[in-house]
This record gives sequence, C-alpha cells and structure tokens, in this order.
Amino acid sequence: HPKVKQAAALAVADEMREEEVLVCIVTQDPADATPELALELFGWCRDRLAYFKAPGWLIWRDSLPLTTSQRLHKIQIFPKGVDPRQEPGIIDLRALKKAPSKHGPGPRHT
Repeated sequence: HPKVKQAAALAVADEMREEEVLVCIVTQDPADATPELALELFGWCRDRLAYFKAPGWLIWRDSLPLTTSQRLHKIQIFPKGVDPRQEPGIIDLRALKKAPSKHGPGPRHT
C-alpha cells in the first residue's frame, strides 16, 4: 500500500479462531496512522488475500526492529510474555472479517 513504509505480520492467540493475524505498520507519514487508514488497509488486504489472512488486529509503530543485516527482527517487536493484543493503541479489526467483501462472498486472489 502506498502509505505503508514497513509492515510485519505476526500470529497471536485468539479466542475466536485459535490464532489471528496481527500487523504492525509503520506509515510513510506518521500523521497517516489513523483509524480511517486502518480500515482502508484492512479493505486493501481483504481484496487481495483470503479472508483468514487479512489482519484481525493492527497496531501502529514508529519503527520496527531490524537485525544487523537489516532484516526484520520479529521477536523484538514485543517483549517476551507480553500479549500484543493488550498494547495501547491496538485496533481490533476482527468484526470486519464478517462483513461481505465488495467482490462477493468469497475471497479474491490476485
């Protein structure tokens, strides 16, 4: 998505589905990190991915940790033992997964 500078997708525990996708997003412009953009990104993902791959949770980040070789270091995004779903600013998108897609009842793959 043109407004996304960096993103990381993680699996988190979920009572409804056992596991759910949580995305950590760094925007090109920090001012873009709004609930409206979260909904736009969800729709963007839902139009391109199977419904179960679209994020159920979203959190904005100023940056994401990198290794010395400049690869994403996922295990450093959240401290061990921390439930990312309890982080301040987390956006729960799971209810949107029940809404019909603009492309009909099934997922659209491109």
